[in-house]
Amino acid sequence: MIRFNEKEMLRYLGFRHGMEPDAETKENIDRCVSDLQKVIYPKAIGQYFDLSVSDGVVNFAGLSVKSHSLAKNLATCSCVYLFAATLGLGPDRLIARAQVRKMSDALIFQAASAAMIEAVCNTINTKIDRKATEAGLFTRPRFSPGYGDCPIELQTDITRLLETPKKIGLTLTDSMMMLPTKSVTALIGISSVPTQHHPGGCASCEVKNCEFREES
Repeated sequence: MIRFNEKEMLRYLGFRHGMEPDAETKENIDRCVSDLQKVIYPKAIGQYFDLSVSDGVVNFAGLSVKSHSLAKNLATCSCVYLFAATLGLGPDRLIARAQVRKMSDALIFQAASAAMIEAVCNTINTKIDRKATEAGLFTRPRFSPGYGDCPIELQTDITRLLETPKKIGLTLTDSMMMLPTKSVTALIGISSVPTQHHPGGCASCEVKNCEFREES
């Protein structure tokens, strides 16, 4: 069973700060979450790579990625941890069936599974943070392809380097959609240089007009 942030799920459903679902909606949410927990099979794969950053270009594993946003995130880092994570096909199947039978359930499945894959990524992040701390190193905030000016096509390289189709069943369509859809690819920079604390989540995100942004 995945422990996840229920407030985050409610934000995805449109509940703003301080708002709570009524009794009937809460019952439907609990039912859908229970159904999801029965069909998710989280898998993840990751690997460390040496890294260099110069003039807005990030170099690792034979790749040169031109991205000001990514270069800024990984500045001072000499190593990067690439990972991919997925909940499996279960959520996609539940969502597809609910879209035909009961759209409100489909929306709940979407929101809950999004919060669940975020929880999986947070667990991975915590492990990498702990390993870095034990080695006297420091991590940067998790960063995914498509954020800022980082090309979404970087997902192709990450899935290739990590062999995700074979190892966790994660593939990409020609339009860069991940299958299963409740999946994430990301990078975590590791540096020997202390950096300013980043709170993570919405507080560290540069996208200020996101409809899912958490209110402070």
